[in-house]
Amino acid sequence: MLNNPIFISSIAQGNEQKFRLLMEFTSDQLLCFAMGLVKNKETAEEIVSDVFVTIWKKRKGLAQIKNLKSYLFICVKNGCITHFRKAKNDKIIYLNEIKDFYFAEMDKPENDFIDDDLVDQLYAAIESLPPKCKMAFSLAKINGLKHKEIAEVMNVSPKTVNNHLVSALKRIIESMELKNKGFSKQSPLKKVAIF
Repeated sequence: MLNNPIFISSIAQGNEQKFRLLMEFTSDQLLCFAMGLVKNKETAEEIVSDVFVTIWKKRKGLAQIKNLKSYLFICVKNGCITHFRKAKNDKIIYLNEIKDFYFAEMDKPENDFIDDDLVDQLYAAIESLPPKCKMAFSLAKINGLKHKEIAEVMNVSPKTVNNHLVSALKRIIESMELKNKGFSKQSPLKKVAIF
Protein backbone atom coordinates (compact mmCIF):
# COMPACT_ATOMS: atom_id res chain seq x y z
CA MET A 1 0.00 0.00 0.00
CA LEU A 2 2.67 2.53 1.03
CA ASN A 3 4.62 2.26 -2.19
CA ASN A 4 1.58 2.03 -4.42
CA PRO A 5 1.91 4.93 -6.92
CA ILE A 6 -1.87 5.43 -7.02
CA PHE A 7 -2.05 5.71 -3.22
CA ILE A 8 0.87 8.17 -3.11
CA SER A 9 -0.54 10.14 -6.04
CA SER A 10 -3.94 10.48 -4.35
CA ILE A 11 -2.26 11.95 -1.24
CA ALA A 12 -0.18 14.27 -3.45
CA GLN A 13 -3.43 15.48 -5.01
CA GLY A 14 -4.91 16.26 -1.59
CA ASN A 15 -6.97 13.18 -0.70
CA GLU A 16 -7.38 13.64 3.06
CA GLN A 17 -8.91 10.19 3.58
CA LYS A 18 -5.82 8.49 2.09
CA PHE A 19 -3.56 10.73 4.15
CA ARG A 20 -5.43 9.76 7.34
CA LEU A 21 -5.02 6.13 6.32
CA LEU A 22 -1.28 6.72 5.90
CA MET A 23 -1.10 8.24 9.38
CA GLU A 24 -3.10 5.40 10.95
CA PHE A 25 -0.99 2.77 9.21
CA THR A 26 2.43 4.24 10.07
CA SER A 27 2.16 6.43 13.16
CA ASP A 28 2.75 3.66 15.74
CA GLN A 29 5.87 2.42 13.94
CA LEU A 30 7.20 5.94 13.49
CA LEU A 31 6.50 6.75 17.14
CA CYS A 32 8.35 3.62 18.26
CA PHE A 33 11.34 4.59 16.11
CA ALA A 34 11.33 8.20 17.34
CA MET A 35 11.14 7.01 20.96
CA GLY A 36 14.12 4.79 20.28
CA LEU A 37 16.12 7.88 19.41
CA VAL A 38 14.81 10.56 21.79
CA LYS A 39 13.68 8.26 24.66
CA ASN A 40 10.75 10.53 25.52
CA LYS A 41 7.17 9.76 24.46
CA GLU A 42 5.93 13.36 24.33
CA THR A 43 8.92 14.53 22.30
CA ALA A 44 8.59 11.53 19.97
CA GLU A 45 4.88 12.24 19.46
CA GLU A 46 5.66 15.87 18.67
CA ILE A 47 8.33 14.88 16.14
CA VAL A 48 6.04 12.39 14.37
CA SER A 49 3.19 14.90 14.36
CA ASP A 50 5.49 17.56 12.87
CA VAL A 51 6.58 15.10 10.17
CA PHE A 52 2.97 14.46 9.14
CA VAL A 53 2.17 18.19 9.13
CA THR A 54 5.19 18.88 6.93
CA ILE A 55 4.35 16.01 4.58
CA TRP A 56 0.79 17.29 4.19
CA LYS A 57 2.04 20.82 3.48
CA LYS A 58 4.51 19.52 0.88
CA ARG A 59 2.30 16.70 -0.38
CA LYS A 60 2.63 17.64 -4.05
CA GLY A 61 6.25 16.48 -3.91
CA LEU A 62 5.23 12.99 -2.76
CA ALA A 63 4.72 11.89 -6.37
CA GLN A 64 8.52 11.76 -6.77
CA ILE A 65 9.01 9.52 -3.71
CA LYS A 66 9.80 5.93 -4.70
CA ASN A 67 9.69 4.37 -1.22
CA LEU A 68 7.27 6.17 1.06
CA LYS A 69 7.94 3.93 4.07
CA SER A 70 11.68 4.57 4.20
CA TYR A 71 11.01 8.25 3.39
CA LEU A 72 8.79 8.55 6.48
CA PHE A 73 11.43 6.94 8.69
CA ILE A 74 14.11 9.24 7.25
CA CYS A 75 11.89 12.25 7.99
CA VAL A 76 11.42 11.08 11.59
CA LYS A 77 15.17 10.43 11.96
CA ASN A 78 15.86 13.94 10.65
CA GLY A 79 13.26 15.36 13.04
CA CYS A 80 15.01 13.62 15.94
CA ILE A 81 18.40 14.93 14.83
CA THR A 82 16.92 18.45 14.61
CA HIS A 83 15.60 17.99 18.16
CA PHE A 84 19.10 17.02 19.37
CA ARG A 85 20.64 19.91 17.47
CA LYS A 86 18.30 22.40 19.15
CA ALA A 87 18.83 20.81 22.57
CA LYS A 88 22.62 21.00 22.20
CA ASN A 89 22.50 24.37 20.43
CA ASP A 90 24.74 22.86 17.78
CA LYS A 91 24.47 23.36 14.03
CA ILE A 92 25.48 19.85 13.02
CA ILE A 93 24.56 16.57 14.69
CA TYR A 94 25.08 13.20 13.03
CA LEU A 95 23.28 9.92 13.62
CA ASN A 96 26.67 8.49 14.64
CA GLU A 97 26.65 10.79 17.68
CA ILE A 98 23.60 9.09 19.16
CA LYS A 99 25.02 6.96 21.95
CA ASP A 100 22.04 4.69 22.55
CA PHE A 101 18.87 3.45 20.91
CA TYR A 102 15.93 2.55 23.13
CA PHE A 103 14.27 -0.72 22.14
CA ALA A 104 10.63 -0.52 23.18
CA GLU A 105 9.33 -3.79 24.57
CA MET A 106 6.30 -5.18 22.82
CA ASP A 107 3.33 -6.67 24.62
CA LYS A 108 4.04 -10.24 25.61
CA PRO A 109 1.99 -12.70 23.58
CA GLU A 110 -0.97 -14.32 25.31
CA ASN A 111 0.44 -17.82 25.11
CA ASP A 112 0.81 -20.37 27.88
CA PHE A 113 3.71 -22.01 26.03
CA ILE A 114 5.95 -18.93 26.14
CA ASP A 115 7.93 -18.44 29.30
CA ASP A 116 7.82 -14.83 30.57
CA ASP A 117 11.34 -15.19 31.96
CA LEU A 118 12.59 -16.17 28.51
CA VAL A 119 10.95 -13.10 26.98
CA ASP A 120 12.56 -10.91 29.66
CA GLN A 121 15.94 -12.50 28.88
CA LEU A 122 15.40 -11.78 25.19
CA TYR A 123 14.74 -8.10 25.86
CA ALA A 124 17.77 -7.91 28.17
CA ALA A 125 19.89 -9.43 25.38
CA ILE A 126 18.52 -6.92 22.87
CA GLU A 127 19.11 -4.05 25.29
CA SER A 128 22.79 -5.05 25.57
CA LEU A 129 23.35 -4.60 21.81
CA PRO A 130 25.38 -1.64 20.51
CA PRO A 131 23.13 1.30 19.46
CA LYS A 132 23.39 0.89 15.67
CA CYS A 133 22.92 -2.86 15.94
CA LYS A 134 19.85 -2.31 18.11
CA MET A 135 18.47 0.29 15.69
CA ALA A 136 18.92 -2.00 12.68
CA PHE A 137 17.36 -4.90 14.60
CA SER A 138 14.38 -2.75 15.64
CA LEU A 139 13.83 -1.44 12.12
CA ALA A 140 13.96 -4.97 10.72
CA LYS A 141 12.09 -6.97 13.34
CA ILE A 142 9.66 -4.43 14.80
CA ASN A 143 9.06 -2.12 11.84
CA GLY A 144 9.46 -4.72 9.11
CA LEU A 145 11.80 -2.69 6.93
CA LYS A 146 13.90 -4.44 4.32
CA HIS A 147 17.70 -4.25 4.33
CA LYS A 148 17.71 -1.61 1.57
CA GLU A 149 15.15 0.52 3.44
CA ILE A 150 17.12 0.27 6.68
CA ALA A 151 20.26 1.27 4.77
CA GLU A 152 18.46 4.39 3.51
CA VAL A 153 17.22 5.30 6.98
CA MET A 154 20.59 4.73 8.68
CA ASN A 155 22.54 6.17 5.73
CA VAL A 156 24.77 3.09 5.44
CA SER A 157 25.20 0.35 2.85
CA PRO A 158 22.89 -2.68 2.76
CA LYS A 159 25.97 -4.82 3.55
CA THR A 160 26.50 -2.80 6.76
CA VAL A 161 22.85 -3.36 7.67
CA ASN A 162 23.30 -7.08 7.07
CA ASN A 163 26.40 -7.06 9.29
CA HIS A 164 24.45 -5.28 12.06
CA LEU A 165 21.59 -7.79 11.86
CA VAL A 166 23.87 -10.84 11.78
CA SER A 167 25.81 -9.45 14.73
CA ALA A 168 22.58 -8.70 16.63
CA LEU A 169 21.18 -12.18 16.13
CA LYS A 170 24.49 -13.82 17.02
CA ARG A 171 24.80 -11.79 20.24
CA ILE A 172 21.18 -12.39 21.23
CA ILE A 173 21.41 -16.13 20.65
CA GLU A 174 24.74 -16.36 22.49
CA SER A 175 23.33 -14.42 25.43
CA MET A 176 20.15 -16.49 25.56
CA GLU A 177 21.99 -19.80 25.26
CA LEU A 178 24.36 -18.90 28.07
CA LYS A 179 21.41 -18.21 30.36
CA ASN A 180 19.51 -21.32 29.28
CA LYS A 181 22.43 -23.69 28.73
CA GLY A 182 21.38 -27.30 28.55
CA PHE A 183 17.60 -26.71 28.54
CA SER A 184 16.96 -27.18 24.83
CA LYS A 185 18.61 -27.30 21.46
CA GLN A 186 15.88 -25.12 19.96
CA SER A 187 16.83 -21.55 19.14
CA PRO A 188 15.85 -19.08 21.91
CA LEU A 189 14.26 -16.79 19.32
CA LYS A 190 12.05 -19.64 18.12
CA LYS A 191 11.12 -20.53 21.71
CA VAL A 192 9.75 -17.08 22.45
CA ALA A 193 8.18 -16.84 18.96
CA ILE A 194 8.13 -13.04 18.97
CA PHE A 195 10.52 -12.55 16.08
